[in-house]
Amino acid sequence: MQQWTPASLASVVEEFDSLPEDRQQAMLQLMNRSYPPSLYEEHRAKRSRALAQTDIARKRVAGALQQFPPFIPAKDLQAAPDSLRGYAVVFTAGGEGERLKTSLLKRGIPAASLHGFTKATYGLPGFPNRFGTLQVNLLMVSSLCRKSGIDIPVIITTGPAGSTTATVIPALVERHCNFGLKNLLVIHQEERLFLSSDERIVLHEVGGILKPITHPDETGGPLMKLKKPGVAPGGMSALEWLEGLGCPRTIVVQATALYDQTLLPLTASALGTHDCLGAGILRDSFPTSDPYGTFVSLKTGSQTVTTILEQDVRNARTRSIIDPSGRFFLPYNTGFYAFRNRLLLDNDLPDFATPPKELRPDLPRAPKTGYAAIDVITLANDPIILTIDPSLFGVLKNADDLERLATLGKKFGLDRLCTDFSR
Repeated sequence: MQQWTPASLASVVEEFDSLPEDRQQAMLQLMNRSYPPSLYEEHRAKRSRALAQTDIARKRVAGALQQFPPFIPAKDLQAAPDSLRGYAVVFTAGGEGERLKTSLLKRGIPAASLHGFTKATYGLPGFPNRFGTLQVNLLMVSSLCRKSGIDIPVIITTGPAGSTTATVIPALVERHCNFGLKNLLVIHQEERLFLSSDERIVLHEVGGILKPITHPDETGGPLMKLKKPGVAPGGMSALEWLEGLGCPRTIVVQATALYDQTLLPLTASALGTHDCLGAGILRDSFPTSDPYGTFVSLKTGSQTVTTILEQDVRNARTRSIIDPSGRFFLPYNTGFYAFRNRLLLDNDLPDFATPPKELRPDLPRAPKTGYAAIDVITLANDPIILTIDPSLFGVLKNADDLERLATLGKKFGLDRLCTDFSR
């Protein structure tokens, strides 16, 4: 395997030559052990593809006929727990929750009490055992299993190996005996080098040790990890494991939100014979400043693709499209998806680039690259958008959301599930 040399490392690492000799040698060992030249080249190629994909998206929009996507309102569906037969649920729990942690510290919460902190497991006010959103969601699925008499396998995706979520969550699940779930798997997602605008590796100091700046491979990273061999029993991929359990369909939701107990069955009912579903909220208006990703169908010749348009790609035509009733503008993305596993087994998500983010305060901003979870819908031949009322869920972002989310969870009856589990 090709190895870094001091000269080759100096050509790609920001300010490598200015490091003392001992730190250069330590960095050389670290890079050859964990970030060899082949990995750097792989991430650099993915970055190039991601940036090219952004240009392709803009050109596709400019040359396509934009249309309202196919959709089905949640109010038109039945939400029987038995509809979840043959489904697995993936909870994405990779976020470390820096915004929540910072807001808690500003409220005077002692830093020592936030040891092992993750957003998904931080206790909700008034909930038994101070369970957080992840624990509550696992109990919700466990309850749906009991009500329907079926087994719903669950996968929790955490941050990269070594992150707090990848350490805390598996231990928590084991301590609580999988929250009564028969089949539960915790897997960590991958990370990428956060390359500068001139494709160089940038260093920062962590606990006195210099390391490359990395980041999780974005919202679609957990989905791509489901395809990787060796993460499930028997050396299988997670998707192969689910297929073996008789679950050819998967629902993906955020572990840092709480849901009405009907939402998962509604999602299963809506997917039906479709190969992919995105959950969206219909807009009453669509101003230019609206920041949310937008579901739309793009027709070019005889081909129609349903996709998401972000704020920097959509145009005046996007904001003018209304549904057949003439009441609503295009639905915006909630981050909940469902798909037939075969769709992801047979296809990879395209590489994706974020708008430029801060890399290090003294350097120009640069895009992060990875995968966008919603791009799974662009792979579909027969997609559908489930339009839901925003009252069906609530998302945790900062300390101000905790009381609101606890109240919402009690409205959904989720606190009772925690009480029953505690007995």
